[in-house]
Amino acid sequence: METVKSTITRLFADVDKCDWLQVESTLDDSVLLDYTSMNGGTAQWLTPQQITGAWAAFLPGFDRTHHQISDFEISENKDSSLAHYKGKAEHFIGNEIWVVEGTYDATLRKKNGNWVIAQFKFNFKDQSGNTSLPAIARQRMALARQEQNRATVNKFFVALESQEFELLRTIFAENGQQFNPYAPEGFPRSFDGAEGIYKQYSGLTALFGQMKFPREIFATEDPDFFFVKFKGYIDINAGGRYENDYLGTFRLVEGKIIAYTEYFNQVVMAKAFGIKLT
Repeated sequence: METVKSTITRLFADVDKCDWLQVESTLDDSVLLDYTSMNGGTAQWLTPQQITGAWAAFLPGFDRTHHQISDFEISENKDSSLAHYKGKAEHFIGNEIWVVEGTYDATLRKKNGNWVIAQFKFNFKDQSGNTSLPAIARQRMALARQEQNRATVNKFFVALESQEFELLRTIFAENGQQFNPYAPEGFPRSFDGAEGIYKQYSGLTALFGQMKFPREIFATEDPDFFFVKFKGYIDINAGGRYENDYLGTFRLVEGKIIAYTEYFNQVVMAKAFGIKLT
């Protein structure tokens, strides 16, 4: 069984390893997190996943981190305890270092026989070294997220070209949508949910053969939003080929496509399929 000190020590060791599941195991179901002495704002009750989500979006932007904690003062009862201790956090990028120092106050309680952290307060004292490193780390993380999201957007087209439509279930959020503002009368203006999008595209094989979409994917200042300019070359099973020009916008949330909007040349589509435009 872990002691109060070993639970707290393990939290910081797992943060340095970026082992977020293990970090979550040291936290209560809801934690009052208070970094107001350093960042301003107000203390917030957060879930373990919300806490590790915030840390995981920032700390891996450094090459490595090293937390040192010491001078524990612990007041322990049967089912709850208070801990006060010193902390020093070193953050490295290349040969540069940013150091933050202060003290912590933590409240822990027993959960299934183990100590978990229920309240976690940092009391900021000082910082030193290269204080521009946090901004660099955030920029690094934004670029990494942008590249991951770009790959997800590209997978949408790979799924269509390879007709591996199961991929669509993995890249769209469960409540994701495709919007079709130029859809002709009688055609749905949206495909709703990852499952609905999968069913819509997997049904295309009855009408179309090989599909190719040469494309350019354009990132924006928002790492979760992309423009895609592409052409469509689609073989029609009944004979002939359908070609059109497209523009798509993609919005992602937590690495999944939440909204895809597709624009195309309506006149070309109408001529190809004998559709009367209104």
